Amino acid sequence: MGETINEVDVAFKRNAEQVKLWANDSLEAMGLAKQSALDMAASFASMSDGMGISEAKTLKMSTALTQLSADLSSYFNTSTEMANTALTGIFTGETEALKKYGIVMTEFNLQQYAYNKGIREKVSEMSQAEKVMLRYNFVMDQTKNAQGDFARTSDSASNQMKIFKESLKELGVSFGETIVPIITPVISFFNDVINGLAEMSDGTK
Repeated sequence: MGETINEVDVAFKRNAEQVKLWANDSLEAMGLAKQSALDMAASFASMSDGMGISEAKTLKMSTALTQLSADLSSYFNTSTEMANTALTGIFTGETEALKKYGIVMTEFNLQQYAYNKGIREKVSEMSQAEKVMLRYNFVMDQTKNAQGDFARTSDSASNQMKIFKESLKELGVSFGETIVPIITPVISFFNDVINGLAEMSDGTK
C-alpha cells in the first residue's frame, strides 16, 4: 500500500490527495479495495501523463476508466482485471480486447465519430494526445449501457464475491498498518546482526 501511495503521488502530482479521497469508497462503488482502485487509477495516469495529457484531464480519465473497469466487469461478467487491461487500448491503440465488451474501435469508426463531433482533422494526422482523447470519448460513448452497472447489481452473487475478495485485501492492509511498525525494527535488528556476522573473519566464523 505504501508503494501504491507513492505511485499515486508521482502520477497525479497536485491531484494526488483528491484521488486518495475518491478511492475511500471504492469497495462499495466498484467492488475494489482502496489499493486496487489506486493501482488501476495510477496506471492509467502514468500512461496519460506519458502522452502529454494535462493533469486535470488525467484525473478525470483515470478515475472514470477505473470505474468503467468495474462496470464492464459487472455487465459482461468478466474479471475487473480483464476489463482494465482491455481499456488500456485507449492509450496503446490495441483494440482486440475491447471487442469482448462490444467496443469496435477501428480507425474508420474513430474517424466517423470525430466527424460526428465536428472534428474535421484526420485521425492519422492527430497528435498522440489527441488520439487518446478521441479514443477515450469514443469508448465512454460506446459503453453507456454498462456504466453504473456495478452499483445497479451490487447485490448479485458475482459482485458480492468480488466485494468479498477485495474486502480481504482491505483487511490485509488494515492489519499491516498495525503490524509493520512493530516488526520493522525487529527486521532491522536482524539485518544488522547478519551484516555483522558477514564481516567477521574466517576464523571467527
